[in-house]
Amino acid sequence: MTRFKLSFDADGLQPAQTLDFEKDDGAFVFWLDETADGREVDITADAKPLGRLQRSRAHKDLWIIRRS
Repeated sequence: MTRFKLSFDADGLQPAQTLDFEKDDGAFVFWLDETADGREVDITADAKPLGRLQRSRAHKDLWIIRRS
């Protein structure tokens, strides 16, 4: 199991938020309610930065993935 930490910044609508999960892989991030609204999230796996993820607000099937 891998320990994932998701860190959401405050965006004017919602406060900053940190969520922790233990999962086999990181695919679960794409189905979380917290990522549905287009908020950006920093993802770490076992304390190692993986990147920054954001779902497009205009095109819900498009994801933007960047290095942290």
